[in-house]
Amino acid sequence: MDYGRLWRTVVNKIPKLLLLLVVLYALQQNKRLLFDAAADESTAGASVAELLRADTALTDAFWGRPTTLATQDSVMYEVRFDGRTEGEADGYVIVGRRETNGRRGMAGPVPVAVFLDRWEIIRGVRMLPNRETPHFLGLIQEDKLLDRWNGRYLQDPLRAVDATAGATHTAQAVVDNVNSTLAALLGKVPVEAKRTVRPMTDYLGEFAVLFTLVMALACFLSPEATRRMRVPALALTVVVLGFWQGAFLSVALLYRWLIFGATPAIRIGVVVMAILSILLPLLTSRRFYCSYLCPFGAAQELLGKVGINRPIPKRILHVARWVRRGFLGAIVLLLLTLPYFDLRDVEPFSAFLIGSASVASVVLAVGSLVASLFVQRPWCRLLCPTGELMAILRRPLHYPKAWYKGEELRKADDELR
Repeated sequence: MDYGRLWRTVVNKIPKLLLLLVVLYALQQNKRLLFDAAADESTAGASVAELLRADTALTDAFWGRPTTLATQDSVMYEVRFDGRTEGEADGYVIVGRRETNGRRGMAGPVPVAVFLDRWEIIRGVRMLPNRETPHFLGLIQEDKLLDRWNGRYLQDPLRAVDATAGATHTAQAVVDNVNSTLAALLGKVPVEAKRTVRPMTDYLGEFAVLFTLVMALACFLSPEATRRMRVPALALTVVVLGFWQGAFLSVALLYRWLIFGATPAIRIGVVVMAILSILLPLLTSRRFYCSYLCPFGAAQELLGKVGINRPIPKRILHVARWVRRGFLGAIVLLLLTLPYFDLRDVEPFSAFLIGSASVASVVLAVGSLVASLFVQRPWCRLLCPTGELMAILRRPLHYPKAWYKGEELRKADDELR
């Protein structure tokens, strides 16, 4: 290995890396200013009453009238109507403490409140202010998940409610928070809900992701020797990383990791994929994820093999490079002003997860796939913000010809730039 060339490659990219770090730091600071991270730490104490009434006036909306809350332990609140502060309670609200109401969804904690009538019968469950995207919250509403505890007496033997098969990580977190909150209030250990996902299925899926990753790495390291593996590797990427496991990188995923950190749903295969997708382009100035692992890029390339598949003119690619840079910059500015914006709407990748895909994502995916029948990888080359982010790590400030050991490799990199 030419360590001198490797060192010069990294040094050449230092200015762009510093700029990228500045942008990431700005997004982190923006999170602290706009998200109020202190509210993340606990839903106990005096702040609970404020959470219950924050923005949507949750307690008033639930009963359809003004309410007054009173509590002795910051867990079970007595609810009185018409501004009364004494006398028999008209209902109750249960809000778990941090240890029982802190299960995290995809974008952070998803605290819940349980509403009961004066006879201590559960009449409803509501989610407190959180950072989940409206799309995932909409799926919970469509599934009527929050209605599954309705009609149960508080003092009944605790029976844990389970999320439905195929439920999102956010839905399972909501279920766990409600079950743990009720169990803690009654001084019981919650009954473990029956899991709908078989452990062996999880292991099999993780193995498939890692196997696909190994195949992609082999193709990257020896492109000539593995030329005949190209089409099978692309098909495997689409099936395993796309439709089966939904294991792909996107600006939405990377932003969620940056702002909220990795959740318990994170998988080792995705972590390894992210690390290699950053290090290999940085060290070799060659494209890895976009050419070998992106399931949507692979789908476009496969469709292109059965279509006209004309190359995009170089002058259009030159303009498209600046369009992609502008698109990525616009996303950063958008996140600095609207940090709750759902980035899945600006990329087609979530269309693989059709059960939770947004309409905008599906439209982008269908349009790009149809266009790929006529031109080479239109989304990747013309618009993809994730690809442009990877390119920041891949492209040096200039390309000394001495860095290349083969004319074919140099032409391939020129074409992908």
